[in-house]
Amino acid sequence: MFAVVVNGSAGAGKTACVMALSDALVKDEVSHAAIDADELAWAYPYPSNQERFDLLRASWEAHRRAGHDLLLVAEVVESTDELLELLDAVGADDHLHVMLESSLTTLRKRIVEREPPNWSGLEHLLGETERWAAVLKELDGVHVRCNTEQLTPDEVTARIRAARPDRLGG
Repeated sequence: MFAVVVNGSAGAGKTACVMALSDALVKDEVSHAAIDADELAWAYPYPSNQERFDLLRASWEAHRRAGHDLLLVAEVVESTDELLELLDAVGADDHLHVMLESSLTTLRKRIVEREPPNWSGLEHLLGETERWAAVLKELDGVHVRCNTEQLTPDEVTARIRAARPDRLGG
């Protein structure tokens, strides 16, 4: 099973890029499933990483039973160990790790623009984003890095597909 892990801080464009990649694969009739881990783990208290991976595992198992063997997943992965845990949760024997990057100013601006102004989690998310922006710059094992201030989701999709045309066509 092959997984494309689209990683990056909140506001980096993970969801938009997974949607664009999924759309390109649909147009080329490439069977796949796409999962945004934030949608799976929308709960309070906020789920731990292990709980998030358990939810991802359960969702992916349903897609595998439906015959999919290509997974697109949007998730913030902070370390090599977390990446390995995610890959284990979905049973991936091969993967492409994509890192989306933007300046902290842009990330904060995007978050504030997209979230409701009175949302109770806004300050927490902005604080995590600052930490993620620093931590993710140092992460090893990234195959493709894309600056989403300079590239559109379709351009990111083209770079992702070019990195693994054997699995992603294009």
